Amino acid sequence: MPSTSTAQSLLTYFAGYSFATPSPNAPFGNLGRNAFRVPGLEQWDLGVDKNFFIREKMKLQFRSEFFNVLNHTNFGVPNNVSTSSAFGTITTTYPPRQIQFALKLVF
Repeated sequence: MPSTSTAQSLLTYFAGYSFATPSPNAPFGNLGRNAFRVPGLEQWDLGVDKNFFIREKMKLQFRSEFFNVLNHTNFGVPNNVSTSSAFGTITTTYPPRQIQFALKLVF
């Protein structure tokens, strides 16, 4: 079986030429429910915090949160409109790594 590049597999995730739009008198077709699966989602999130005690009843808390810390590319859902010329192609991705910081004074 020949290997295909990632770009090529995204352009033909569903082989659009092998599908036909159902006729109006049989609008539901003959394909079973949940017959196809989308690409998997792989995302690791990480939260780190540190407390700095200033006085007896006062502290400063620093927190950082990393979403998709490994920065893995997660592809979106393929176009599922059978009459579209882009049927079966994946043209979106989920967001890349995002980082947020917080500083809180607790008293």
